[in-house]
Amino acid sequence: MVRTATVSIALALVAGCGGSGGDGSSTTTGPDTAPAFAISGNPEATTGATWTFKATVDGVAYDLTGVLYKPVGAGPFPAVVLSHGSDGNAAFLASGIAPTMVQWGLVCIAVNYTHATGVPIGSPGTAAEVGASSANVSRAHMTHELLRRLSYVDMSRVAAHGHSLGAYLDVAEISTYPSDFRVASHTSGGVRPAFIVIGPAPTVAEASVIHVPYQIHHGDADTVVALSYEQRFDSVLTAVGTPHQFFVYPGASHTAVRLDPVMLQRVHDWYASHGIF
Repeated sequence: MVRTATVSIALALVAGCGGSGGDGSSTTTGPDTAPAFAISGNPEATTGATWTFKATVDGVAYDLTGVLYKPVGAGPFPAVVLSHGSDGNAAFLASGIAPTMVQWGLVCIAVNYTHATGVPIGSPGTAAEVGASSANVSRAHMTHELLRRLSYVDMSRVAAHGHSLGAYLDVAEISTYPSDFRVASHTSGGVRPAFIVIGPAPTVAEASVIHVPYQIHHGDADTVVALSYEQRFDSVLTAVGTPHQFFVYPGASHTAVRLDPVMLQRVHDWYASHGIF
């Protein structure tokens, strides 16, 4: 029987403003309210645990929900932030790949973005601000920061992995916060062409500042996100000299690549080659 518990952790995100308790919790004396990060359930269970984060930080109101998986033990473990696409939510993506990644020894955390379906989308952002929007970048970065409050996570070994709109988001998040991740990977994403001025995909300019080692996966039968988006991203990373790999899956659709076992093995090996394990 899995024991269910709820843990509330106060998270200090304003450096030098707070103190620390013996249990690892912190408080802040800054102008914002002390953030509350609550985990419900056992993240070592096969179905993981759920979490919530409700606080105002630097004037931004966060109302986030997500899922968390971890290997058995005290760690410290490497971690990965998983970013879902439009066909589901944090729990949907994580249920498909987190059990495998936990076997590798990774803590897996995922947040619901503005394009989540079947769950309240929370804040910041609205349902119109999908993919690589600033609201979702803020959510992804905050999710990365929440890992700092988990004593079993090694923050020097954190990866990013996204699918579709979540892949778009990962490019924008890494562009904005280049020190968040040691390595990255995604499926069915890419970079939009210059003639598309506004859209859910990131720009060439955003991609051109990425120097985090990046592994790319895309099916050549993808009718949702054109393969050319990924080819453009590959070209940008080549031009700026960012270490990367680009794999095309013959006959694979947009969703088929998401759980492809060959893709997952390649991601594992990519992470290993860049010091995650």
